[in-house]
Amino acid sequence: MSNIIKIIAPSVKMIMQEQLFGIDCETIATGLNEPLAIQIDEEHNALYVLTNYKLTRINLNNNENNVEVVYQHNIRFGENNMNINDDNDEYYSQGESDNEEEMPRVSDPFEDSEPSTDDDEEKVTNRRNWRRYGWRIYQLDNPCSILFLSEQNQLIVLNEGVITFLKIQIENNRPFVSSPSKNIFCYDFDIFNENGKKQSIQPWSITSTLIDKYFIFSLLDNGQLYSLDMRNDENIIIEKYLNTEIHNCPYLIFHSQSNKIFVYNSNQIFSISVDDRTIIKIDLPFIEKDKTISTITIDKNGLIYIISDSKLFQCNYHQLQIQLIQCLGIIQVNMDYPQMIITKTDNQFYFSDIGTNSVYRWKKQ
Repeated sequence: MSNIIKIIAPSVKMIMQEQLFGIDCETIATGLNEPLAIQIDEEHNALYVLTNYKLTRINLNNNENNVEVVYQHNIRFGENNMNINDDNDEYYSQGESDNEEEMPRVSDPFEDSEPSTDDDEEKVTNRRNWRRYGWRIYQLDNPCSILFLSEQNQLIVLNEGVITFLKIQIENNRPFVSSPSKNIFCYDFDIFNENGKKQSIQPWSITSTLIDKYFIFSLLDNGQLYSLDMRNDENIIIEKYLNTEIHNCPYLIFHSQSNKIFVYNSNQIFSISVDDRTIIKIDLPFIEKDKTISTITIDKNGLIYIISDSKLFQCNYHQLQIQLIQCLGIIQVNMDYPQMIITKTDNQFYFSDIGTNSVYRWKKQ
């Protein structure tokens, strides 16, 4: 890491000695089954949460019955639907296909009896809905992250070996994946094939940039970052982005005001200039020794919010440093693996947590 510059921030008063405000959160959804990532669609007042191989939409206009998983259509439904091959992806709006050898068949779509399998109730119900009504739960293949592009009203979903771009529409009060979606298969690119052998590819985090249709993404267990250039639909390009690798820092977030990408893990954070790809290691002296970075988000004005040890820090980025403005308080909910976003109005935070399987809201006064 000889090409990485380290900036040491000036010392800050230990805020841990001050009386801190308690952040009381409102629970807006529970029982979500491992919410890994969270994004907000402010135009439609909804949250998207990545939950255990599924996408979940939370309608923020409702206080009750506000959680619905995202579904997909069988676009060939109605065309002799009793004989449709469930495994052909061209019949799906998008989503994971089932293994043909493991998919029991029945001649009558409304016949409940099926060959005995080890499938759980959800899979059985999915098959029946697929046969009878031409829709089922939209399933993903080992997903780990999502990013919502508000201007395009589009979600990016990182699956194992695949980056998917999709849109969601509401039909009969249910969210459905609009057809067609766009899949970027990493194995189609030579950069991920060494000596003719496919590598294990798990896209982990992705961020947009100031360049339209130009993204940067990371891989799990890989110190390299990659650019995804989609400006030419006929020639999509994936290239290595850095000359110097940053090991074990898979999380990315873009700071548009400075044109920097923050790359971080629980113990360290770097900034990368999109202009010249200079890498700078950033010191965070306001985080206590042996405490970790839980998650980071950025508001529309470029202010940076960091959770560490349940404390919510508000910072700015100035002279190549993340500088503390204030500690907003201590989050009163015990969260094991929090994720965080903030609205454009800057006064509402949303937190998701795997440990509690819940999503929370805090309105900053």
